[in-house]
Amino acid sequence: MLANVGIFGLDTPRNPTGGEIGYWAHPDARGRGVVGEAVDLVTAHAFTPVEAGGLGRHRLQIGASWTNTASRHVAERAGFTLAGRFREDGLVGVGEERRLDDGGWYDRLVSDRPACPR
Repeated sequence: MLANVGIFGLDTPRNPTGGEIGYWAHPDARGRGVVGEAVDLVTAHAFTPVEAGGLGRHRLQIGASWTNTASRHVAERAGFTLAGRFREDGLVGVGEERRLDDGGWYDRLVSDRPACPR
């Protein structure tokens, strides 16, 4: 497996037509555009109306560790807009290197212009 991309939070009562995209890549697959291409496909499917076989979402979000510039670049390249930097938003690292890091939260609406093609 090169990477994993998924949408979760599809049944959140406070935002019933929203969702959050999460992703990771195997270290050998990083920097090859695999995750970016998958995020584009997942976003297109999520924004496609239910009647056309999609998920009919109106808003998607992506959260990334502030110091993970590669992950943040994926979100930006996919047409997501930085909504804010949240201080000490989540844990990163393992073992003695584990620490709190700020989070960058991005969102995109179905009405936003599509991302530029890869």
